Amino acid sequence: MDNYHHTISIKLELNEEDYEAIKRLEATCYEKQKTNLKLELGLKMRQRKKNVKNKIVGEFLYYENEILVGYLGLCNFGGATVEVSGMVHPNFRRKGIFKKLYLIAKEEWQRICPQEVLVICDHTSVSGFAFINSIGAEYGSSEYKMCLNKKVLGVTPSNVIKLRLASSEDAAEIDRQSSVYFGAPKKDADDKDDMEKPSIKTDDNFISYMAELNGEIIGKIHISINDNEGFIYGVGVIPDFRGNGYGREILNSALNILKSKNVDNIFIEVAAENKNALGLYESCGFEEISVMDYYLVY
Repeated sequence: MDNYHHTISIKLELNEEDYEAIKRLEATCYEKQKTNLKLELGLKMRQRKKNVKNKIVGEFLYYENEILVGYLGLCNFGGATVEVSGMVHPNFRRKGIFKKLYLIAKEEWQRICPQEVLVICDHTSVSGFAFINSIGAEYGSSEYKMCLNKKVLGVTPSNVIKLRLASSEDAAEIDRQSSVYFGAPKKDADDKDDMEKPSIKTDDNFISYMAELNGEIIGKIHISINDNEGFIYGVGVIPDFRGNGYGREILNSALNILKSKNVDNIFIEVAAENKNALGLYESCGFEEISVMDYYLVY
């Protein structure tokens, strides 16, 4: 025991070594308890490579004898909400490790006074709920993570809706649509450094598409590929064009793009209360694989 020691590392961003260590810990948690996590590691690594700076220090790593056994990450990419997620190795729980990380992280997010703080927890995680109860967080909402059934065949596009790669000129329109679909606040002129600036990509990390009908923009969609898995984000159709099956066409066109890249799996996330989107994704072959609950911290 003389050689026993623990350390807590606090970082602005993750490096490749951190990323791999956290992924190993995540795999261990899933293997032992089938706990799903929403850590946003891929997004954080993309932003690091693009030199996009987070507003706050967001990475808290707990080591026992130089082995990572606990991790807490904050997500705040310029918005008014801070999301908290993390894990502790199953063999090191009930030692107060996550509580220590949480209290340190709390000091950091209080520095920017966010409008809301959300703790994310797998719907089936007993230890996660125990921690949430201990801090007095209140249930806010739930989100389904869905995976496309591999048996679903590709759909031939009708050519009514066309997807084109977005450019920097589409940033304002993407921002406007996001505020309509998801209630995201529009970015002010002073937030130019944080403005979403989609462009024609030379890689698959994050690609934005505008959906057009006869040359008129009617919606948008984003896709990405990480570790040979495809992800779909921000699907939306402008209200005046809804009810015509365009959302299904946009989604199927994006699925065909991802399938052409031979990804192993395709994922999408949808809020539990968004019944229309949930029904659309299910009808296109997506199946629920996990549910994440969001709790408000006061």
